[in-house]
Amino acid sequence: MSETPGAKRLHANLQPAAGDHSDGSYRKRPGEILDRLERGGHADKEDLTSGRITPSGHAVPFGKQKLQAEINKRWLAEERERVQASRGNPVAYGQQSEDLNEGLQRFLRTQGSRGNATEGDLSAKAAAAQEYAAKLAAEYYDSSEPQVPSSESNDTAKGTGHPERSSFLATSRADMDARGWDQCDFVLVTGDAYVDHPSFANAVIGRVLEWAGFKVGILAQPDFRNVEAFKAMGKPRLAFLVSAGNLDSNLNAYTAHKLPRSDDPYSPGGKPGKRPVRATIVYCNMLRRAFGKTPIIVGGIEASQRRFAHYDYWDDKVRRSVLLDSNADMLVFGMGEQQIVEIAHRMNGGESLHEINDVRGTCYVKKDISYLQSPAFIDRFGKPLSTLDYEALLPERPACGVPVPGGEPTNVNDEHGTRNTEQAVADRVQELQDTAPESIPEYRKNYSRAFKTIFDQQDPVRGRPLVQRHGALSVVQMPPARHQSEEELDRWYDLPYTRLPHPDYAREGIPAWLTTQHSINTHRGCMGSCTFCAIWMHQGRTIQSRSIDSIEKEAANITRMPSFKGYISDVGGPTANMYGNYCTVQQTLGACKDRDCLLPDPCPALRQHLDKQLEMLGRVRAVPGVKKAFIASGIRHDMLIDDKTAGAKGDAYIENLAKHHTSGHLKVAPEHLSDDVLSKMRKPGLHKFEEFKKRFVEASKRVGKEQYLVAYFVSSHPGCTMDEQIRLAEYFKRNNWSPEQVQDFIPTPMTPATAMFYSGLDPETGSYVYTPTTMREKRRQRALMQFGRPEFQGRVRKALREAGRTDLIGRHKEALVPPGNEEDWEDDNPARPAGIGSGPATTRKRNNPYRGKRRRS
Repeated sequence: MSETPGAKRLHANLQPAAGDHSDGSYRKRPGEILDRLERGGHADKEDLTSGRITPSGHAVPFGKQKLQAEINKRWLAEERERVQASRGNPVAYGQQSEDLNEGLQRFLRTQGSRGNATEGDLSAKAAAAQEYAAKLAAEYYDSSEPQVPSSESNDTAKGTGHPERSSFLATSRADMDARGWDQCDFVLVTGDAYVDHPSFANAVIGRVLEWAGFKVGILAQPDFRNVEAFKAMGKPRLAFLVSAGNLDSNLNAYTAHKLPRSDDPYSPGGKPGKRPVRATIVYCNMLRRAFGKTPIIVGGIEASQRRFAHYDYWDDKVRRSVLLDSNADMLVFGMGEQQIVEIAHRMNGGESLHEINDVRGTCYVKKDISYLQSPAFIDRFGKPLSTLDYEALLPERPACGVPVPGGEPTNVNDEHGTRNTEQAVADRVQELQDTAPESIPEYRKNYSRAFKTIFDQQDPVRGRPLVQRHGALSVVQMPPARHQSEEELDRWYDLPYTRLPHPDYAREGIPAWLTTQHSINTHRGCMGSCTFCAIWMHQGRTIQSRSIDSIEKEAANITRMPSFKGYISDVGGPTANMYGNYCTVQQTLGACKDRDCLLPDPCPALRQHLDKQLEMLGRVRAVPGVKKAFIASGIRHDMLIDDKTAGAKGDAYIENLAKHHTSGHLKVAPEHLSDDVLSKMRKPGLHKFEEFKKRFVEASKRVGKEQYLVAYFVSSHPGCTMDEQIRLAEYFKRNNWSPEQVQDFIPTPMTPATAMFYSGLDPETGSYVYTPTTMREKRRQRALMQFGRPEFQGRVRKALREAGRTDLIGRHKEALVPPGNEEDWEDDNPARPAGIGSGPATTRKRNNPYRGKRRRS
C-alpha cells in the first residue's frame, strides 16, 4: 500500500479520543501535563463538549477549555456527517476524512454460485449440529455450481441478497489476486472457522485493521500437521496475528472430566479435530518453522489468560507464560482493538515490534528491563511491580536417589527431568485431596500470593506495569488498555460485517453461528465479581456501552438477513441488565480494590440506568420486522431487587422482561444455596434468588403469561464440601427440581477460583478453602445435583454412605435415591483416555494385560 512521503494515513482523524497517533506522540514530552487517557480514563462526550480533552485524547489546560469546547463541537458534528455518509465503508470514511488519492481498493468483487448444503456424517450431538447447520446453509447457497473467482464487481448475488466472496476478508491467494494484492499487511491465523460476524473475534480484529487502512488476510484452521498449510497466504508485510479462537483450545476439546468433546461448534459442521490443543503454541511454532523471524503477535482469550505463569487444569501443573512456549514477539490481552491499531500504525511507520514497549494492554518478554525504572516510564505508567518468579511456583526437585520422608524414592523421568515419584504425586493436586491447611506446600501458597499481585493490577485506571521473572527472562505486562468511549464501541460494531460464515463453509455451516447470527451485543465488562469467570481479566469491571442508535441500527441490519424470521435471539452482553450502568469512582480512581460492586449489596455509588435499558429495548422491539427480541444472555437478579439503586424501576424492568423479552424461560444463575460456597464464588445469597423468583412469577401473571426460571448451578466449586452438596440435593428434592443446567467447575487459567483450586487458599484473604480436586469427588458432586437420573444413582448411593447420610437412601419421601448397587469411577469408567489427567487409564481386565498401571499426562 503505497503512500506519498509525509502523507497522513487513514487513522489520523478516525478515532475520537483514541489517542494521538502522529510521529513522536507515543513518548511523554518534557513539560507535558498529565494525560488522563494515558492512565486509562474514560473518554466520553462530556469530556469533549466541555473542552477538557482534544479530539486526539490529550488533556487541555483550564484556561483554554472554553475555546477547545467550540472546536470539539464542530469536530463532532463533522465526524457524524462523515460516518453517516460513509455508511460503514471504511474506505469511503477514510477518503472523506483525508484527501488521499491512492484509491485504496477493498472490495474487488467476484461472482460465482454456491454448492448445496449436505448433511454430514456425524454421531450423537455432532450429527444434530451438522444437520441444523446444513439446513441454515442451504438458505444461503442453493445452487450446485462451484465458485469461480472473478474480478467483475458485483456486491450481491443477483436476486438472492447473498454477499459475494469479495464482501468477506481475503482467505486465500486467489482472493488476494482478485484484489490486486501481492502481499497482505497482516495475516490472522485462527483456530475458529471464519465467520464475518461481530460475535467472532477474528472477524472483529480483521475488520478493525481493514478500517484502519491495512490489507488483512484470514488463515482459518490451517492443517496444524503440515507446515505448508501455513504458507497459503505467504509472508505478511508487517506481522502474523495468532489466536486460538473464541474459546481456549483445551476447553474446546475436553470436558470438565477431561473426556474428548464430541463436537466443535466453531468448526465446519461441528466436526472436532480441526484445531490442535494449545493452538496458540502450535500455530506460532509452525509459523516459525515456515517463516523464521517474521513478527508474531498473539491474542484472544487463550493467550490473554495465559500471559503469566498459570495453573493448567489439563496438565495438572503450573505452566510458564504462553509467550515463552509460543516464541511469539508480543501478546495483546483484553479485547484488542485499540492495541492492534496503534501497533499496526507504529510498525507501518518503521518501528520494530521489539522496540514497541509502551502500548497499554500488551505483554512482551525482555532480558534487560532497566528502562522500566526510568523517570519518563514511571511518570507515564507508574512504578512497575514484580510478582513472584515462575520458579517460586514450582515444587522443589529432590536430587536423584535422595530419600523423601514417608517412603523409599522411585525415580521417574518426565518433562520436569528426573524426579521422585512421591514428589511427582505432590506436584499434582488432582491425585491427592487436601483436607487441611497443613497439607498445602509452600510453592502452592506462593501461587496464591502471585495471583493476588497480578489480579490487583488489572484495572485501566489504577493498574501498574507488572513483571514476572522466568529464569533469565522477564515477562512484562503493561497496564490494561483504557476504557473505550461509546463512539468507539459504535465504530467497531458498525463496520461492514456480512454477519455470515465464509462461503467456503456453504456445504457444512458453523454451529456456533446459528445461535449468535441474530444476536446483539450491547456492552462489555461486568460489575459482578464471580471468581470462576474470566471477564474481570479480559473485559474488566467497568461497563462500556454502545449507543442506542448503534444497537437499533444493528437490529435493522438483522431484519435484512434471509434467515431472519422476526426473532432476535439475544439483546445483551456478559450480563444483560448492566447496559448503561455507571460508577463515578471507577472512572476517576478505578474499580475499588478492596470491595465488590454488588456484594453484599449493590454499592451506593452504582448508577443503574434502567430507564436507558428500557428505552433501548423498546426501540429494538419497534424496528420494522422485529416480532420479538429476547434476552438470553442472563441477568444479575440481585441488582433488580435492590431498593436503593434500582427502586421502582427494578420492578418495571422485571415486568418489561416478563412481557416482552422472555420466551417462556428466563436464565438466572443462583449457582448454589450455601452461603459458604457462594462467598467463595462471590455471588449473592439464595434468599435474593427466591425474592427475584417471586417478583418475576408475579410480573408474568400480571401480563397474562405462565413463565419459569431456568436456574444454573455449579458443582465441585472451591469451598463446596460433600455435606454442602448433599444439602443442595435436598433443596432440589424439596422443591421438586430436576436441574438440567448443571456445570462442573472447570479451573480455567487466571481466575480466582482456579487459584483456590490449585493453592487451596483464597487469594483475597489467604484463608484455607476446601476444594474438590480429585476426579472421583468431582463426579460424585455432579451426580448429587442430578440424583434423579438412573445412570448417576449408583455413585450417589456410595457418596451418601461415605458421608454418613444413608437416611437419604430409600423409598420414603425425603430419600434422594432408592436402594441398589453402589458405583464409582473405577466401575463405570474404566477406560480413561491416555494422557488426559488423573484417574485409571486402563480397560477391563479381560482385555488389558497392564491392568493396575497408571498413565500420566
